[in-house]
Amino acid sequence: MALGEILAKELDAADVVFLNDAHAFGIGEWRAGTARGHDRVLVLTLGTGVGSCFLDRGTPVSSGPDVPPEGRADLLTIDGAPLEETVSRRALLARAGAGPGVDVRDLAERARAGDTATESLFTDAFAALGRAVAPWARRFGASLVVVGGAIAASWDLVAAPLHAGLSDGRAELPVVPASSGHAGLVGAAWWAHRF
Repeated sequence: MALGEILAKELDAADVVFLNDAHAFGIGEWRAGTARGHDRVLVLTLGTGVGSCFLDRGTPVSSGPDVPPEGRADLLTIDGAPLEETVSRRALLARAGAGPGVDVRDLAERARAGDTATESLFTDAFAALGRAVAPWARRFGASLVVVGGAIAASWDLVAAPLHAGLSDGRAELPVVPASSGHAGLVGAAWWAHRF
């Protein structure tokens, strides 16, 4: 389906521009957020899955030897399985044996209330994420990792294990939460303005 043509016709627009949502978020963080001032940044969006944007001075890099295939962390594996089978909304809920109506927010509340099994679930998942992306972040020369998305709202449970997985006994790579929930809109607007 030629979605661009359909949208252009329906919107009476001369052109329609498409951009990956993680790229839009990353560009927004680089233009007006936490990543501003860094030449090379890895931006992760955690929610339904693992979105990623390897940014070189505000431009997404999706090919070459310094990034994973298509610049996509969701295509990585950890312990022989696709990364999203360990780190995603679906994976966390499945590993917790969560029933209907339970979401990651509920799991985070359990972990904060002292449920050690649920706390371990977060620790294991985000340390694994760190281990999976660490070689690529180093190869890319990222000076910062920025994390956004729905799961990142549980930053108090995500930060330490992610940082530990990324560091893995080597020089520390700073990991910070995204500064804006609107970074995707900022990045998409800036990208569309370029054309």
